[in-house]
Amino acid sequence: MYFEKNVGRYCVSEQMSVSAFLKHFVKDKPRFYCVVNNQHELVGVISLGDIARATAKSISGENSISTLMNKEFHAINDGASLSTLKHNLEEYRFVPVVDELGRLKMLVQGLAGQREFYIGNHSIQRSGDYLLVAEIGNNHNGCIEKAFELIRSAKNSGAHIAKFQMRDMSTLYGDTSVSHDLSTEYVINLLQKVSLSDEDMIRCFDFCKEVGITPLCTPFDLNSLQTLENYGMEGYKVASADLTNHELLEALVKTNKPLIVSTGMSTDGEIDEAISLLERHYVNYVICHANSTYPAPFSDVHLNYIDNLKSRTSSVIGYSGHERGWHIPLGAFTKGAQVIEKHFTLDKTLEGNDHKVSLLPSEFLMLSQALADLSEAMGIGYKRQITQGEATNKIALSKSIFCAKPVGRGELIKDENIVIRSPGNGLSPRMKRALVGKISSRDIDIGEAFFQTDLDGHKEIKSLTLPKHFKWCIPVRHRDVYKLYNVFKPPAIEFHLSFKDLKINDKDTLIDPLNTEVIIHSPEQFDDDFILDLFSEDVTTTQKTISLLDEIFRKARNISQLLGYKGYPKVVVNCGGHTHDAFLSQYEAERRVDNFIKNIQKVDLSDCRFLAQTMPPYPWHFGGQSFHNQFTSSDNILSILSKSQQPLELCLDISHSYMWCNYSNENFEKFIEKIAPHVSHIHISDAAGESEEGMQVGEGTLDFGMIRKAFNALPADVTLLPEIWQGHDNLGDGFRIALERLNKFGY
Repeated sequence: MYFEKNVGRYCVSEQMSVSAFLKHFVKDKPRFYCVVNNQHELVGVISLGDIARATAKSISGENSISTLMNKEFHAINDGASLSTLKHNLEEYRFVPVVDELGRLKMLVQGLAGQREFYIGNHSIQRSGDYLLVAEIGNNHNGCIEKAFELIRSAKNSGAHIAKFQMRDMSTLYGDTSVSHDLSTEYVINLLQKVSLSDEDMIRCFDFCKEVGITPLCTPFDLNSLQTLENYGMEGYKVASADLTNHELLEALVKTNKPLIVSTGMSTDGEIDEAISLLERHYVNYVICHANSTYPAPFSDVHLNYIDNLKSRTSSVIGYSGHERGWHIPLGAFTKGAQVIEKHFTLDKTLEGNDHKVSLLPSEFLMLSQALADLSEAMGIGYKRQITQGEATNKIALSKSIFCAKPVGRGELIKDENIVIRSPGNGLSPRMKRALVGKISSRDIDIGEAFFQTDLDGHKEIKSLTLPKHFKWCIPVRHRDVYKLYNVFKPPAIEFHLSFKDLKINDKDTLIDPLNTEVIIHSPEQFDDDFILDLFSEDVTTTQKTISLLDEIFRKARNISQLLGYKGYPKVVVNCGGHTHDAFLSQYEAERRVDNFIKNIQKVDLSDCRFLAQTMPPYPWHFGGQSFHNQFTSSDNILSILSKSQQPLELCLDISHSYMWCNYSNENFEKFIEKIAPHVSHIHISDAAGESEEGMQVGEGTLDFGMIRKAFNALPADVTLLPEIWQGHDNLGDGFRIALERLNKFGY
């Protein structure tokens, strides 16, 4: 079980509006909220399911969240036994605990839920989350200036927390002048030389807050704990030596602060006793695997014991490392330790064993960066997730079922009608047995793919419910422009060009004019792994980019003329600005904007409108992921537009920019409002996280109601395209679904 006494982050007022709550939820995203009144009495709960149902019903954002909440919630009274709590958690994922007046006192979550931990502004809520603690301890060697230097360096090296130690020597050792055994005398002598005064320790804590790192401290005695409580320490570390000091543990428990507890030098029984004490008092704690040898031999670390700790407690697991090097904590993290503590120093040659097992700033930074990479790579473990990059590659590399011999509507689909080949954009080959023997519900020509609807039966589309407030369009290729136009009769179409399409003789396929606006989406990737890049430092790259863009704009003018469009076609361009291994520094990214301003002036834009597409943090290039630096943030976009000598407009790609805002923590609604006056065309689809794009409307995490309101600042001639992954399959079935759902959101 996990006990949370700091219930503030889980509480919302019953007077909050639905729209305000949804913004709050997107920013924080616990799995549930408790709704309280002005007296802090619990009046309802809201889960993810309640939010999903409200979204589906399109409940007005002005309504109170009382319209969302579940009033038939289950709560138990404060003081219930541990067995009662466990029994309740067999039925409920979480249980609110209330006092005799119904006021919320605590939350209890079950073993089946994710282990969670909160301290200061830091949290562990998901399997990939972690906290990195720089154990400064006494490595300042009694010098306050050195302590400040260590704090600043720990922050710059990626630590979330800077940890210290506080001792009252007379309380711990009594008369320090009395003779002790040799090892104790060494420790007493060292501590007397390297300890800071309580006043200087408090100066260190204040300095931590100044530089933006959370201070934490290990109290080794009750006097030190009282000093730290008087200061207002946000949580405590319990040293391995005090795991069996139940008097100190119980005093720490009474503070109601989160605890990080080390287990070095302790037996299984002693660990179990400490865990029992902590859980009996409903403590928000972490239990850390540790070996208290300085330095610890690798053979004595026993990382597999982390699995044992997981079975003994429902708390988050940590690792406090005293071995040499920074690589062992990475193994601990992959085993499930999410609080990682390593000693930190500026000089390993200084007096004291702690320095010898400490990491230098450069080493700590490597640990920090490696943990960040591993955290990102952890992902989910409960199912095999096909990523956006894999989905792209799956189309090109895998296979599907195609028509080898024409099948008429009403005819039996036979084995001879089927061939299995690439690409994988149709019915999977594993469905061949199910397909053979079906009666075809449509005419299928040689080379056409079979789809799921050929198994389920095609439903006749009698009418389309389409967006009323926007000039909407659909994406087309040369091969399907007339077929899709006849299905949708759209007021605008967007040609998605591949690099091979540049060689097509347009007169051979575009034989009839259409009563529609024409938009062109330029290719981004070309033969020989070439990608358009007007920001590049390489002259050959920019010259080739300019040449290709001239060809693309000629193509745009030609297609527009053949289809009878009288206006200037909008040409959507991914302008480049990507890097392969890491993001550019802000200085370097801004410097390369000058390249763009210079190069764009060399492109022939006559009789066309140049629309720069907004970009995500991690674009997919040739089936792999890159890093994007331009046309990303609202400030970056507006800066480029303000410097350009050419008339530039924007194609706002909703999923791209939403992913950028998720990555950078930029407010998405404000992002749209800031760039809206420059937007002439919109690609709209759902998205999630920082890399999942092109999802069907309503199947990601976007708030389409909020987006609709932010669109009020758009110019009058904006066009709207549902850019759904594989939306063109089954005669644009994905586009149809997207357009109908957008209509329900008021588009």
